[in-house]
Amino acid sequence: MLALRNLVTLPRNPATMLFDGRDRVAATKAIVVSRAAWATTPGTVLASAVEVPATIDYGTRFICPLGQDVIASAMFEYAGLFVMAGEDGTSVTIDPDGSGPSNAVVIVLNRGESYQVNGGIKKGATVAATKPVQVHLATGDIGANYESRWFRLYPVEQWSSSYITPVGTSANGNPAYVFLFNTNTSPLTINYASTVGTGSFVVPGSNGVYQFQVPQNSGARFNSVSNQDFYALCTVAPIRRPITSMTGASRWYRPMA
Repeated sequence: MLALRNLVTLPRNPATMLFDGRDRVAATKAIVVSRAAWATTPGTVLASAVEVPATIDYGTRFICPLGQDVIASAMFEYAGLFVMAGEDGTSVTIDPDGSGPSNAVVIVLNRGESYQVNGGIKKGATVAATKPVQVHLATGDIGANYESRWFRLYPVEQWSSSYITPVGTSANGNPAYVFLFNTNTSPLTINYASTVGTGSFVVPGSNGVYQFQVPQNSGARFNSVSNQDFYALCTVAPIRRPITSMTGASRWYRPMA
């Protein structure tokens, strides 16, 4: 493992070479890259980490499965997007509320350039690009001492009808929740299996979401009965306002093949 770590002083001096974004990494064989960051104050209690996808896994169409209009927990009070281009002359259209009334933002990015939507992201928000991009979702509990999360979003063409998470609710009771997001107009029946048992539930249509708590000492597997694609994400830590389902909806394990 190679750790590239440095302190980024703000305001950023562009003449100083630092590992802080837009860094290009190439290898002769497969590697895994992740990035973590936090402010010096309050430190790692307010930190997050996210996987860095290979450019071959970039996409041109993304739909955000949750946002500030999701009432599952205060941890979604803030929701923002980061978009980075892999090629020069990439036109990106970002609609912060999908089919809602907010106006879309259109920007042009060159290779390695990024754009931040600083808050206001709602479930069903869309990102469409003329060339492949990567998209990350950042969420947080506004005014909390800690609680922020980053999620890599997968392009729609990489969604799956089957997912698995290795993470369960912790022994001390801190819950692991999976949020299942359905963009189809019709409700979607999902079968699940864990070490505790099996069953099924229905995810509402038209950007509906179902919240599932993973049992202790167990992972879980989810499959759509109709083999229709959906999206699934997992969060770990207390949720103060638990819910069972919601209409409309942190990054978790990749969909299974």
